[in-house]
Amino acid sequence: MVQNAIVKKIVREGVAEVSLLRQMECGLHCDGACAGCSAKPPQEILALASNGIGAVPGDFVEVEPSGGHGISPSVAVFLLPCVGLGLGYVLGTNVLHLGELAALLPAAVGLAAGFLPAVLMDRAITRSHAPEFAILKRLG
Repeated sequence: MVQNAIVKKIVREGVAEVSLLRQMECGLHCDGACAGCSAKPPQEILALASNGIGAVPGDFVEVEPSGGHGISPSVAVFLLPCVGLGLGYVLGTNVLHLGELAALLPAAVGLAAGFLPAVLMDRAITRSHAPEFAILKRLG
């Protein structure tokens, strides 16, 4: 999905920090005249973007998500704890022959065991510092 952004600063050669703009009815063509506009976001959303066109700070640009992390790591981060919970419960009821209430203990252990790789994967994605977007063109 293509979005509009403002280049905030150049981080390194070929990479810029951009402030993403929400899509709004006015299209942000108000030139700051509507300072009390309730549609403006309460805080900036900053992201890294590959800067192949040589945009400079202050440029109004069009960006699109780069083909990087996709949705599969996010699904894994959310599913791993659920799988651990289910496996722990099945282990408790079928293998250890515990009652339903007692099987909650291995289920809780499985949930905690599922959180560990999920947290590690999430931290690795966050620390990668790879550009999340690519600058397509200047908008004017």
